[in-house]
Amino acid sequence: MLNSVELITNRSEGNLAWTNNTNLIIFAFSSVFYVRIFCTITKAPPVLNHAHFIIVPLVLWIVLSTTTIKNAQQIKLIESLLLALFIFLVAILASAFWNGAGLINAVASFMMLGEPMMFLVAIACIPMSPDSFTRIKRWFIGSVFINFALAAVQKPLIDANKLYADGFDGTDGCGGVFFVSGAGNYVSASISIAFAIYFLVNGKDYPLWVRITALLAAFWQLLFSDSKQLVFAYLLAWILLIVFNFQDVGKTIKLLVGIAITGIIFFWCIQNLEEFRAFTAWARPDLYGKNGDAWFAKFYSVQTILTEFDSWGNWLFGLGPGHTVSRLGAWFMQDYQWILAPLGATTTSIGVQSREFIDSFWLAYSSSLFSPIFGWAGIWGDLGLVGLSTYLFLAYSVWKHFGLDNSLRITLLATLILGFIFTQLEEPGYMLSISLMLGLAWHQKRLKFEQNQQLQV
Repeated sequence: MLNSVELITNRSEGNLAWTNNTNLIIFAFSSVFYVRIFCTITKAPPVLNHAHFIIVPLVLWIVLSTTTIKNAQQIKLIESLLLALFIFLVAILASAFWNGAGLINAVASFMMLGEPMMFLVAIACIPMSPDSFTRIKRWFIGSVFINFALAAVQKPLIDANKLYADGFDGTDGCGGVFFVSGAGNYVSASISIAFAIYFLVNGKDYPLWVRITALLAAFWQLLFSDSKQLVFAYLLAWILLIVFNFQDVGKTIKLLVGIAITGIIFFWCIQNLEEFRAFTAWARPDLYGKNGDAWFAKFYSVQTILTEFDSWGNWLFGLGPGHTVSRLGAWFMQDYQWILAPLGATTTSIGVQSREFIDSFWLAYSSSLFSPIFGWAGIWGDLGLVGLSTYLFLAYSVWKHFGLDNSLRITLLATLILGFIFTQLEEPGYMLSISLMLGLAWHQKRLKFEQNQQLQV
C-alpha cells in the first residue's frame, strides 16, 4: 500500500501534489485547535466548529488504509485500541436502542467521547520517521505557544473593554485560541499546564531555564484566567500518582518531597500574595455540611436523572445518548436542533433543567466547581453503568499504552478528575491536544528504541 494519498492532480504542469499522513495529522489537529478563533475572527457559521467530527474519522480511515507499518507490536497496539473503541460504540448503540434514542444521538455521542481515541489511533498508525516526528512536534509546540500568547494578550484588552468577549470578563474571556467559547479559559490553561509539565520532564534538548520558564508561564495563565480548578485537579492527581507508585520507594519519596515543597510554596503564596487569595474563596465549611449548598448544587443533575430511572435497564444503559447532562444533551441538542431534529434526534428536558438550575442557583453559576453538568454524570446518565464501564476501559487502554512517565500520568489522572468538575472530557480542543501529546511521546520512545537497536547492530 502507498504511504501517502493523492489529493490534487495538477494537470497543467503534469505534476502530482501529494500530502502524506503526517500532514493529515497536522490538518486534523488544526481543524480542532484553531477553528474557534477562526470563526470568531471571520464570523464564519458556528457549525464550522464541528467540522472536525467529519475530518478526524476521515483522516483515521485514510491513515488506516494507507499505512505501511510492519512492526508486530505496533499493529497489536492499534488492534487493541480499535477493539476498545468498537466495544464502546456497541455500548452506546445498546443504550440508544434500549431507550429509543435517535441513531444520530448515538453517532454524536460516540464522536464526542470517542474522537480523542480515534485521533490517537491515527497517530499510532503512522510509521513516523524522525523528520515527520520533528515536524509534528514543532507544530504542536508552536500551537501551544500561540494559545498562551493570545490568552496573555486577551486579558488586558478585555479588562480595558477593547475586546468583546460575549459577556465574559477578563478571566473567563481569555481563552487563547478558544476565544470565544463557554469554558475557553479552562481549556486554554489546561493545555498550557499539561504541555509545560511534560516539557519540563522530557524537553531535555532545551535548557532547564527555558523549561522552568514555560512552567511558570503556564501557571501565570492559570492565575490570570481564573482556572483555579486545575490546581485542585492536579493536586489530587499528584496524590493518586503517589499511591500508584507506592511500591517504588524511590519514586514515592521523590513525589512526596515534590508535593511537600510545592504545598509549602503554594500556602505561602496564598497567605502573602493578593493574586492567590481567590483560592480560598470556597474554603467555607458551611458549604460542605450534611445539607450544604455545595452538595445540593453538584448533585442536582444526578438526583434529577435518578428520578427518571424506572427499571434495571436504566441502571445498565442509562437514559440514552444525549438525554441527560452530557455536553450533547445539555448544549449540543439545543444549539443545533435545526440540524439534528430532521435527522431524527431525540432529547429530554433534563439537560435544559440543569442549565436553568445553574442560572438560578448562586453557587452553581458562581463557579464551575459546583456545576451539576459534568462529564462523569453525563456519561453515566446517558449510557448507564455499561457505557461508563466501557469508557473507563478506553481510559485504561490509554493509561496502559501511553502513560509512559509520571509527567503524562499526572495529566491523564488530572483529566479524569476534571471530568467531575465540568464537561472537559467532551471538549475536543483539550482532548485532542492531549492525544497528540501522548502520541508524540509514544513515537519518541519508539524512535529511540529503534535507533538503539540499529546502533547495536
